[in-house]
Amino acid sequence: MSEFLSDEEQISRFKSWWGENGFSLVIGVAVAVVVIVGWRFYDSSNQATMELGSKAYAEYKEAAANERNAIAEKIKSEFSGSSYHAMVSMAQASDASKTGDLQGAVILLEDAIAAAGTTVLGDLGRLRLAKVQFGLDLKEAALATLSAISNDGYRSWALESQGDIYFAMGKVEQAHNAYSGAEDSLKENDQRPLLKIKVENTAPFNGEYVDFTSDLDQALEAAEISLAQDSDAEIAENE
Repeated sequence: MSEFLSDEEQISRFKSWWGENGFSLVIGVAVAVVVIVGWRFYDSSNQATMELGSKAYAEYKEAAANERNAIAEKIKSEFSGSSYHAMVSMAQASDASKTGDLQGAVILLEDAIAAAGTTVLGDLGRLRLAKVQFGLDLKEAALATLSAISNDGYRSWALESQGDIYFAMGKVEQAHNAYSGAEDSLKENDQRPLLKIKVENTAPFNGEYVDFTSDLDQALEAAEISLAQDSDAEIAENE
């Protein structure tokens, strides 16, 4: 028992243990210190980078239109792969879409998605990209883009957009399935009346899926003619 050993024997045993384990213990302590110091440095550095990125993005938003591109490129260079990079590219894509430059918008949105990855921000970029691709009549590409959306917050919107594309392609059954999936993915308090109408209007009739677009157009045209005739009759009566 150690409590009955003499001081010399205890010292001798300690020296023996230290000779066998001392080096490993020192290395272990040194590694732990490096990890702690490194993490604190990383955390501090990351916080500083976030603050600088936030300031740069605020500068971009407040800048005059003719100054924005230069600031945007600076942000993409200094904060490459960050959320600020992604947000700037999406803002530029929005400006490009407004001027009719849809091809330019596609390139900018793809850049935003690459920077944001699989985050919620990346899925927002995918939704916007699919909309632009649909505008360019790249329906299959738009469907593929929407299929890559993985975050629950955008799942319902992605499925509804897929339904819109399928319906535009005349694929009513696929559209109905997508709309139904979108409705099933709604959160408890979500209210999307238009989505409900889409689900109902693409539902099968007598076991068949029917494209009601032409019938609807004819009904609207007939209503227009009827209203015009009623208006002419009322004018004639007043004369």
